[in-house]
Amino acid sequence: MTALAQAIKKVATGPHLSKDLTQQESRLAMDEILSGKADLVQAAIFLIALRMKRETDEENLGLLQSIQSVTTQTSSKIDNLLIISDPFNGYNRHCPIAAFLPAVLAASGLPTITQGVKEMGPKFGVTHSQVLEYAGVSTMLSVADATDRVNNSDIAWAYLDQAKTTPNLYALQDLRTRIIKRPSLATLEKLVMPIKAKNTYLQIGFVHKAYPPVLAWLARQAGFASTLMVRGIEGGVLPTLREESNCFSEKKGIAVSYPVSPIEFGVQQDTRGVLPQQNEHVTVAETVEQGLNALSGQSGAAFDSLVLGAAMALNHFELQASPQLAADHVRHVIKSGKAKAYFERGKD
Repeated sequence: MTALAQAIKKVATGPHLSKDLTQQESRLAMDEILSGKADLVQAAIFLIALRMKRETDEENLGLLQSIQSVTTQTSSKIDNLLIISDPFNGYNRHCPIAAFLPAVLAASGLPTITQGVKEMGPKFGVTHSQVLEYAGVSTMLSVADATDRVNNSDIAWAYLDQAKTTPNLYALQDLRTRIIKRPSLATLEKLVMPIKAKNTYLQIGFVHKAYPPVLAWLARQAGFASTLMVRGIEGGVLPTLREESNCFSEKKGIAVSYPVSPIEFGVQQDTRGVLPQQNEHVTVAETVEQGLNALSGQSGAAFDSLVLGAAMALNHFELQASPQLAADHVRHVIKSGKAKAYFERGKD
């Protein structure tokens, strides 16, 4: 009997008889799935049964270790690197302005990568990949090429697609769409570390209050030096602009409350985030237009979102001493044209 079949026998026996897997059992089952040799029906049963039972930390860690083991990983030459993890399945109600955040952070002194896919079910929202591709940015860099970019202080940012970093996981897209409900992979893929630095940081979004303890423990196990967990718009890394957000910071694997108030960063808006103005629905074209306008210093929700998203990272990861100093620094970086220059150089 295969490792996957044995795992199914434990986790798919009903609400009263199902048993938790050990970390090793979970990893071996996922190894089998990622190898491409597993029966797809069994793979679907395994992922659904885990979700219905509710994954334990050990099970999640086993899955994550399996995913990381088939992820191309390089070591950069820089001291600090931030990995931004927005939802891979994109946005439906707000423009994903965070696609422009890595360039702003890079220009502010913190090399940054973001990762994702072009489209992902079941949401199939507008993604970073779609926005950056429309803006002329290469979205299919190899991990080695992305590493060269973050090592280059004149660029210092990149986008990495799962098709390049973890093709074995990317190959499961159709299966994930067919099982309809989001499996734990939707969370775990945001914890993948394709590039390491002396200090590798993570800024990750969440929606439900049960996630921060899970994310904090897994991020520590995955090797992140520090993690900022943002209760963001549509599960993303940008918090609402109009009120305090109950975000969390990871301390020794524990999620610690880290409230983020826009007012402390000098941001005052009546809207939660960047809403489409030209169309009823979010579009790639309008997201790019609003993002480029914000990089040009045009005031509004997009500009304030980039300021808040970048400044909270710089402050949390102790590169700026206070929210206000961090926000002032980011505003200067954008209004001076430096952030837009970094974005344009990232297109080459």
